[in-house]
Amino acid sequence: MDFSTVAFYNPWWDEKSKNTDFAFHLVGKYESSSFKRDYNGFFDLSGNNLYIVRGPRQIGKSTLLKFTIANLLKSGERRSVLYLPLDTISKADELRSLLIQYLQFTRNEKKRYIFIDEITMVDQWQRAIKEVRDNTEMGNDFFALSGSSAIDLKRSSERLPGRKGQSGGDILLLPLTFREYLSCKKVEGLPKCQPEDILKMVPADAFELLIKNEILKTEFFNYISSGGFPSAVEAYAKGESREPLISTFWEILIGNIERYGLSRAKLIQILTYVSTRLSSRFSWNSAATETEIDTKTFQKYVEVLRIDYLLLTLKHMDQKTHLPSEKKQKKIYYCDRLISDVVSQKLGLQLERSAILENIMTTNCAFAFGKNLDNGLDSITDVGYWYSKEGKEIDLLVNHVPIELKYQNTITSQDLSTIKRHFKKGIILSKHTLDLSGDIKILPLYIFLAITGQ
Repeated sequence: MDFSTVAFYNPWWDEKSKNTDFAFHLVGKYESSSFKRDYNGFFDLSGNNLYIVRGPRQIGKSTLLKFTIANLLKSGERRSVLYLPLDTISKADELRSLLIQYLQFTRNEKKRYIFIDEITMVDQWQRAIKEVRDNTEMGNDFFALSGSSAIDLKRSSERLPGRKGQSGGDILLLPLTFREYLSCKKVEGLPKCQPEDILKMVPADAFELLIKNEILKTEFFNYISSGGFPSAVEAYAKGESREPLISTFWEILIGNIERYGLSRAKLIQILTYVSTRLSSRFSWNSAATETEIDTKTFQKYVEVLRIDYLLLTLKHMDQKTHLPSEKKQKKIYYCDRLISDVVSQKLGLQLERSAILENIMTTNCAFAFGKNLDNGLDSITDVGYWYSKEGKEIDLLVNHVPIELKYQNTITSQDLSTIKRHFKKGIILSKHTLDLSGDIKILPLYIFLAITGQ
């Protein structure tokens, strides 16, 4: 890529185009969407901050960068703004050269705002960023870098100590939780709770929870139909075919694996296994035996999908230490309903509705309450599951609170028995039942997901 190509990506540099609405060109598609994720407030533009934006492909990282650029253009910034998509660059030296040329081009600017999209396409990219931050005026500029590989961004980010400004850091975009989805749909006035807050609720609190009951039921049906990728929500809202999305995300799954030099055929075997074992306990050895793929190879494929935010593994949590156990059986989930639909449609599989709902519950809680998500979806802490020596299972432990999904019309005393015996207090997530009278609180799944989270 030469500098004339860079100028092509930044048409607002041309003094003759002052009256052109480039902000609209950047975010026109976003602004015309019926469903909009809120991209305000992610960046502090006031200092020399450096942000690294990560998350799965097609989640909105590029939109976040362009949304921020559009706001800068509206405020009068022009040549001080650089947008650099790196699809055609592979070497750090080339990236460094382009940044230095841009620095020379903007030598009269007091401050620059530099947005680099898909920086993980460039091998050793942190060398170029480190050099210009350390040795040029760009040490005083704003940087926002995006990428899809958690492991690459994490390792490279760690090689930039002390170079992220006062409030810079990592930003993680994941599929929308139900609470975030409702916020985008302007469903406001919902309580905001932690699971431990729900344990303190009394029957009188039910009135507050039921105020928006009908709209929550309607929107939950829409949410579990579309998933949490904004493009999928938009397509569902418009009644559009999902085929283009299905094809795009299937290509992403295949592309991620092949980028690491792995086999498409083995990926299909492993995704078939994941779909049939969705929400069930498994061990690496049992998975390898069933798929006839050796254990290390199976783990390698799952690791790639987890670090690219496409698969999530949930670990057993020790009841006393509250720490995840590496040796005990795990559970596996897709990162979003859309991804499970992509796999099931492409491979001709039929997923159980109970597994789909548990998948939605688990990812919502993992994204809202889990820690260590910056490393991908394989090192989550503070959210796990539990099972006893007798095999009795608790679907989720969130901040030490046991949560079980019982998505059925009637909740019986037997449904409460595992929590009552092993934990005394906890939460049952039902289909319709709302009962806050005992030590084990019973809430509809859609109400729980609407009131919990960030």
